[in-house]
Amino acid sequence: MPAALLARRDFQVKLPDAFLEEQTGPVLCDQGGRPLGPRAQNTRVRILDATVELLAAKPMRDLRVIDIARRIGSSPATFYQYFKDVEDVVLHLASHVSEFTPEIVELIHGDWTGREGHARGRKLAEVVISHWDRYAPILRVRNNASDEGDDAFRELRMSAMMPLVHAFTEIIEMSQKDAGPIGSDPSSETADAQWQGGRIYPAIGAAALASVLERLSMYHVSIEELGGSREQLIETLATMLQSMLTSRR
Repeated sequence: MPAALLARRDFQVKLPDAFLEEQTGPVLCDQGGRPLGPRAQNTRVRILDATVELLAAKPMRDLRVIDIARRIGSSPATFYQYFKDVEDVVLHLASHVSEFTPEIVELIHGDWTGREGHARGRKLAEVVISHWDRYAPILRVRNNASDEGDDAFRELRMSAMMPLVHAFTEIIEMSQKDAGPIGSDPSSETADAQWQGGRIYPAIGAAALASVLERLSMYHVSIEELGGSREQLIETLATMLQSMLTSRR
């Protein structure tokens, strides 16, 4: 992989909106089970915010509790009132980022044919890329930890990805439903000239689409630096999505 794709980026980091809603939901408690008052809730949010900012600059394995505590002008003892360790706070962040998945799945379900289908592909690409732009430090850590074999982060990643895979699978299956027999007679010269390629298996095709969408969104800034533009990336992704999701073979 080109080194440019692996270079760390500077991101505009922001806590997921879910954390603001969390403050007005069920009563939050510290590690000892004590309800958090307004001041304690504010400290907890500052810890989360500081963690996101630090993750934009260093890997999770290099991040220490004391780094987070210093970032908010406090002590490790304060951190431990709210979270067990660095992984605990990062898992909490990653779980809320994954809650965006249903909105993406809703966008997948619909007509993928014609101009409307292409417009749907462009919208999906824009939404996923924007999601990565907003939460890149958290999503990157989630994926890296998952790739390194961390079961907790792998479960979170799968919980975010599998609904997309299932939705893509359904669309491909629907497209193939009335397509008739797969393949052509290889002995026929005419059939060979008209051959459109091999079979697309729905679940495999769906997994490939979800993976491409995730990886290109993750590295889109670096990819654009190698040539092309964000507009070209969105157009290409939309065309790929539409082509696969309307395949009849």
